Order: sequence, then C-alpha cells, then structure tokens
Amino acid sequence: MLFGKTTIGRPAPHTKCFEAIVMVGIVLSAAACYPLINLGLSYAPPLRFAGTRVILAGVCLLGFCLSSGRRIWPSENLRRWIVPFGLVATTLTFGSMFLAPAFTGAGLAAVLGNTQPLFIIILGTVFLGERLTAGKLFALVLGITGVVVLAFPSIGASGSRVLIGDLLALGVAANAAVASILIKRSRPGASLIPFTGWQLVAGGIPLLLISAIAEQGHATKWQPAYLAILITLAVAGTALTTVGWFWLLQRYEAGRLSILLFCVPITGLTLAAIIQGELPTVLEWIGVGVIMAAVGLALCDSRAAARAEAKSGTAIAVGNAP
Repeated sequence: MLFGKTTIGRPAPHTKCFEAIVMVGIVLSAAACYPLINLGLSYAPPLRFAGTRVILAGVCLLGFCLSSGRRIWPSENLRRWIVPFGLVATTLTFGSMFLAPAFTGAGLAAVLGNTQPLFIIILGTVFLGERLTAGKLFALVLGITGVVVLAFPSIGASGSRVLIGDLLALGVAANAAVASILIKRSRPGASLIPFTGWQLVAGGIPLLLISAIAEQGHATKWQPAYLAILITLAVAGTALTTVGWFWLLQRYEAGRLSILLFCVPITGLTLAAIIQGELPTVLEWIGVGVIMAAVGLALCDSRAAARAEAKSGTAIAVGNAP
C-alpha cells in the first residue's frame, strides 16, 4: 500500500500495485490538464468549456452505473449533499480553474494551484483529527518551496497578473481541498461512483447557466480537435481521476496522501520535455530535487507512523492478554 496501513483500519482488498497505478494516473491526468485546457480555450469560452466538461464526465459515470447494473442513486443520507458538494467541488473549483489563466501569469498560477496539500493538511488536522507531525510539516514546506522554485522564472513575466487572477488560482486549490475533506468525512462507500456522477452534473449546470449570461456572443467551435480535447478531459481528466482520488481518500490519511500531489508539476515538466523538447534548466532541476525530497520524506514519515501504530497495537494486545 502507498502509506502502509489504511485509515479505515482493516486490510485493503486491492493490492499495492493497483493503488499505485491509480495515483500515477491521477498525477499524469492533473499534469496534462492545464495544457489541454489552454488548447481547448481557443474553441470555447472558459465557463462553457468547464460546464460541458464536468457534465459530460458526470453523465459518463452515471452511464457506467446503468450499464454495469450498479445503483444510479447514492445512499439516501448522501442525496441531500449532491447540490452543496457539487457547488464546492465542481462549480467553484472548475470555474476558477478555467478562468484563472485569463487573469494571472502561468508561473504564479502554478504556485497557487499546487498549494492544495497545504489546505488539505490544515483542514485534515482541524476537521479529521489527523496528526500534524514534524515530518509531514517539513515535507509540506519542502513541497511548496519546490513548486515556487519551478515557477520562479515565470512569476511576474505576464502583464495580465492581477489580484482577481491570483484569488482564482488559489481558489482552485482551496475548493479542491475542501471537497477532499468533505468526501473523506462522508465515507460514501458503494455510493462513491453515483454520488460523484450526480455532483458533477449538479455542479456543471450553474457553470452553463452563468456562461449563457456572461459569455453571450462567444460561439463554441465544435471541431474534431475540440471534441477530442473535451472527451479526454471529461473521461480521463475528470470522471476517472475524481473517482480515483476520492477512492484513495477513503483508504489513507488525507494529509499524507496529498503530499503526492506535489508530483504534478514535476510530471508537467517531464511531459514538456518529452513532447516539446524543453529540457529543464538548472533551477528547474533544483525544484524537482526539492519536491522529490518532500515526497520521499512524506513516505518515510507515513511508514514510520504506521510502524509505530502497529507496535502500539501489539503492545495493547499483549497488555490485555489474560
């Protein structure tokens, strides 16, 4: 398993390999997300693009439930949370994600957009009772430092950077973190896929409604390239990634799991090198090294905590033996 022991306190039915594949898929998808968004914005206005993406993703998940014989509605206690959760996890998060590039520079957006672990660790400590260990805190500081180093050359390079753009980029991380904490507290279990599907649809509708008012006169170019981008972002970048992330959150401590999200900017840098031939600079190599140190420290801290917990459990069991 990624972090030793699951947070639900029982052996996981899935293997360590499968969990690692899910996390790798999430990181790859998140890294490819912004380049695809930038390409797609030349075909459709941001809010309409965002709303179409998430509604299509939700429909795909609900269609999967129908075709596989799963129940299409989540459990009764979760149904009342579909709209509120959709507004936070989908409307605010994706709306900010698609609007931010128009107001702020790419470098600053990269820094603010990758601060989600900071919010998750703070919220997890306050609302989930997760321990804020020295190792976790140091890993967090290292991770954010690495992201700043990676983005440093382009911070301030764009004249379009304004306060509203900074807040939008920061809002992406903050809203996504709140959604992660809420889904962990709710423990959807077997309702995970239908709940995710419905909240994506519920959160996408306001985006399209706002677009109908604010983006009048901006036509969508329904060309094959746009359809390919839209489907890729909806299925791989939203439906599968969201379900995968929410599934992992049910199994691991949110704060420790979030440290792995620092791998996203590294993966984006790697993809740029492979696809566009952009070799990393010395400063970027330093940023990569700092982030990898943060991830490694988080893994070591998690495994140490798991061993300590196992030892404590053994000691209690021995102490209670007749």
